[in-house]
Amino acid sequence: MRKAVQRIIFVEPLKKILMSKPDIAEKLNGQLEKMKVSRAEIRALRLEVYPRLIDALEQRSGSCSTCKELYKQSEKFTDDIVPVVKGTADVRKKFEEFVNSAFGHLHDDHGALPKGKLLSVSVLVGMLTGLSIAVITGYIMDDDVMRFGALGWMIGVIAGWVTGKVRESNLKKEGKLF
Repeated sequence: MRKAVQRIIFVEPLKKILMSKPDIAEKLNGQLEKMKVSRAEIRALRLEVYPRLIDALEQRSGSCSTCKELYKQSEKFTDDIVPVVKGTADVRKKFEEFVNSAFGHLHDDHGALPKGKLLSVSVLVGMLTGLSIAVITGYIMDDDVMRFGALGWMIGVIAGWVTGKVRESNLKKEGKLF
């Protein structure tokens, strides 16, 4: 009997966490499909990350008053995203300010980052570093700079991707990746 009670205690919070993101995403998708919003506009408004952002705020709202306040603010945008997408510039600006403040709070106060951001920055740094080293090496050796550049760029991309994946994996284990 005691084991059954323990299972319920551990299963219920897990269900809540798994259910919250799809519910938000489904609600937004339904509204966006009705308006036939382009992918470019969705990316410009950061709506592809928005459900994960809201989920991160919800998870931290029990221990952080700012997260709780930001989560409450998010509900008005989640319930009706139409004014943000099709509305005036003021409404869009308010939404962008909200998203930026939520990202900033999660990053500055909790050290949390959206999935893929660290990876993309690491790949970019790897590309630039690999290309720079390769071009300099090509000039020093007085050889084909393009060949060295292409090789350095490729090595930099691979090194940046591996570094980014490892760093994101560590953040995920710490619960700082959303």
